[in-house]
Amino acid sequence: MARPPVELDLATALRETNLRHARVVAGERSLDRPLRWVHMVDHPDIVAWVREGQLLLTTGYHWPDEPAAERALIEALVKKELAGVALAVPRFLTAFPETSRRVAEALDFPLLEIPWDVPFSQITEEVHAWLIARQGQLIAQAERIHRDLTRSALTARSLGDIATALSLLLERDVLFTGLEGEWLGGSAGIEAMRLPTSTMLADAQFLTAVSARSLGEEDGGRMLACPVRILEVPAATLWIDETASPVGELERRAAEQAALISALHLSHQRALQAQETRLGYAFVDSLLEGRFEPTPTALERASLQGWDPHTGYHVCAILLNEPVPLSRDGLLRRERWERRLREQLEAQGLPPLISVSLNQLLFLVRTDISTAMLWRELNDGAAAMAISREVQGAAAIAEGAGDVARLLPSLRPGERRDFEALLFDRVLEGDTEARRLFLERISRALGQGARRQSAIETLSALADSGFQLAQAARALDIHISTLRYRIERLETALGMPLNDADARLQLQVAMRLLNTDSG
Repeated sequence: MARPPVELDLATALRETNLRHARVVAGERSLDRPLRWVHMVDHPDIVAWVREGQLLLTTGYHWPDEPAAERALIEALVKKELAGVALAVPRFLTAFPETSRRVAEALDFPLLEIPWDVPFSQITEEVHAWLIARQGQLIAQAERIHRDLTRSALTARSLGDIATALSLLLERDVLFTGLEGEWLGGSAGIEAMRLPTSTMLADAQFLTAVSARSLGEEDGGRMLACPVRILEVPAATLWIDETASPVGELERRAAEQAALISALHLSHQRALQAQETRLGYAFVDSLLEGRFEPTPTALERASLQGWDPHTGYHVCAILLNEPVPLSRDGLLRRERWERRLREQLEAQGLPPLISVSLNQLLFLVRTDISTAMLWRELNDGAAAMAISREVQGAAAIAEGAGDVARLLPSLRPGERRDFEALLFDRVLEGDTEARRLFLERISRALGQGARRQSAIETLSALADSGFQLAQAARALDIHISTLRYRIERLETALGMPLNDADARLQLQVAMRLLNTDSG
């Protein structure tokens, strides 16, 4: 479909109607004035009979012959925003008076002189026929735009599909951006399209009504921005490239209709996503709260959600800097946070095992993924993150949820706190549960049977000697090279370097507690 026809202006009328016989004697720079009607007036009170956008045809019979009166008439017609004045010559006037031409030229107001033998009726007939034909074209095009955009509402799978449908109708590039200027889809790939500048994106944030507005600099290329709103809340922005030419009224209305259809599309997508999210929340909540029953059906559903009972996870929680209960703006910020988190997890190849509660986002991260790197991508300086110990299986995940629940009350904005890193501090504070977890972790690393016995003897000797290798080797009655070999194996099993002062303190306390418990 061709782009909707341009609005008729004087320049077009001078090319395509009997006005081609006219000569422009003033205001040539303003021939782009819209021409909405042609009116013939030969009356002393010309101003009272004309309106904006009209071309006045006159024989000049009542044209003023005093310079002051000429100036006043031209200025009044300019104020009325006429398209211009066409004078039939040379019957009553051989040409526009010099004063009229000089004042009109100074005000960029078009004056035309038409040969007397060109009938006014012919000019009005051709111009009015052009205007009527254009209205018919606009109506037909408006109907097609409505039909094609309505069809796209039923068939579109993405905002890119709607952008493509509108682009085909208008023969212009069309794209969508999100609330933070991110790409949501377009009529072509992002690399092939002109994108709104940061200034345009900032200005678009202030568009409050569902009406399109042209943004940008005249010399730098402008773009039409039309807000997409759902329940009066901004959801996205539709952009149309105006580099080739300014958008016309019909195109503007098409943009507004496309924005409305896009809002319906987004609402539908959000409803589907909300349903899927609720199902995901329910599953993750059942794990975190210890309500998951590992029946064959439940395990199959868990697999579809992306959870593996044989894989190690960290239970993580992001605490948002939002007062409870959340305000409407707080809910929107939480929604944006969840979207960012979901995108980051998917970028890491992780299923979005997320649950949302008040000002908290709880989620599962496989232990092979660095939570430190994940937090570097997410940290905004206001929220905080807590990470549980490594857990595997449904029962252990509930324990991991307990870990982060203990950490959340003491989190500070921007902080990332690891339960494992704080476990020893809590042991020293006399926390019974922390002591059990601490010893369980050490004991599990030491292995079973003869290997465990050898590891305990070696650690006991090291702890008693203050990690003096020669003294520990004599106590064990082994060569110091053998002791160094055992230390390497212990470091691998425990996951900590034995030449680190903190690690040595932890192991000395661990051996004291293990000896106390066994005694």
